[in-house]
Amino acid sequence: MFIGEHTFKVDGKGRVSIPADFRRELEEGDPLATQSGRPRMVIVYGHDKQKQLIVHTYDGYRRLAADIAALPRGSEKRKIMERMILNRARPTEVDADGRLVLPQPLRDKIDLDGTAYFAGLGETFEIWKPETHAEVDAAVTEKWLDEQGDDFDPLSLLDDMGV
Repeated sequence: MFIGEHTFKVDGKGRVSIPADFRRELEEGDPLATQSGRPRMVIVYGHDKQKQLIVHTYDGYRRLAADIAALPRGSEKRKIMERMILNRARPTEVDADGRLVLPQPLRDKIDLDGTAYFAGLGETFEIWKPETHAEVDAAVTEKWLDEQGDDFDPLSLLDDMGV
């Protein structure tokens, strides 16, 4: 499970260290990682308005692709997901030094320059420009709190699921 937040420098070639606990999750999510020592992952860069890169383990992305393939052929949902998740994705791997190399087009897409913010989200993690994440996170949090009230407990959302 990818949890927590981390901030790392991005060098001029687009290399950024992957948090050690995230690397372990990537290793567990790639059956060939023990042989190669370089776990694979898939980066989804998505639609033009998407402000972050979403990183899936190799197996997690394969499961997601299978879920998309299970949708009815020609359905609007399937077409959208094929274009936004399957077509706009880039497989890659961790390098020998535990880094991820982000190609220039992906860095340009999210306006990433000198620092990357890693946000753990359970099954995936996101890579953001730190300032963009702070702005989006503040707006989302403020909206939620305004709707729920000052004493809002996020764990109460589990009550709606019968958990």
